[in-house]
Amino acid sequence: MRFDQAAILTDLDGTLFNSQGEVTRADRAAIRAFIAGGGLFAVATGREPHNARRHLPDVPLNGPSIVLNGAAVYDFVRRRYLSTIPMDKAAAEDVLSHCLKMDWPLDLQVYTTDGIYYASPLDVADPGFLRIHQPTTYEPMAALLEKTWIKTVLLERAADALAPMRAYLAEKGYDQRLALVEGTTDVVKIGKYQELLPRNVNKGTGVAAVRALPVYAGRTLVAVGDYWNDMELLAAADVACCPDNAIPEVKAVCAHVLPSHNDDALAALIRDVIPNL
Repeated sequence: MRFDQAAILTDLDGTLFNSQGEVTRADRAAIRAFIAGGGLFAVATGREPHNARRHLPDVPLNGPSIVLNGAAVYDFVRRRYLSTIPMDKAAAEDVLSHCLKMDWPLDLQVYTTDGIYYASPLDVADPGFLRIHQPTTYEPMAALLEKTWIKTVLLERAADALAPMRAYLAEKGYDQRLALVEGTTDVVKIGKYQELLPRNVNKGTGVAAVRALPVYAGRTLVAVGDYWNDMELLAAADVACCPDNAIPEVKAVCAHVLPSHNDDALAALIRDVIPNL
């Protein structure tokens, strides 16, 4: 079957990844068949490229992908960034430095053009969160300030630890200089985190960036996602889809609800939906 006119942009956690953080055998086979038939397969993720690649060892990504929740476009074939949007580093640095000064129980991560770094000590980091955000190292703030910041992540290690951070953000007016994105993960007991991104950046603006690339010209762009940070992605795509485990608000905006992420959602998309577009 030919898929020359189609492109897929899929979220990872809760969508392409099952509950074990893996891509099912059926999904992997379907993706390979999709690419062999001329399809363009890419991801739209909050993850950093090297971290995403570690979790996709045998999944081909032949299309430029949206990474860092829309703040960058990355070519996994050529292994290079095609575009990046740096954040307001002065505002983000002040937030993280204040969190460190107040000694709030938060894991503090800085995402740069050359990888993930912890601004908080690794010996107090949540083990589950640390494990899934590799490769990473600790760097003191002085060293981090020499790098180009794309986004930061602040994870709760205790209930409501993010509340004073959000209050400080609003007090300083940084909520007008940065985008605040809510996230959740099932590898941490509390599971709540916040991302600080460049202002007015999301996966939807990432769609606009990839659409401008010649390789996407003339293709129907099919997006798949499951959570709040996928809403703009789904709205910007030609066809919006989600797995059955998606939150109700995502299901409400999708033309197609696929099987869950544990039941070969991408295989169903490629087999049942795309041929009928």
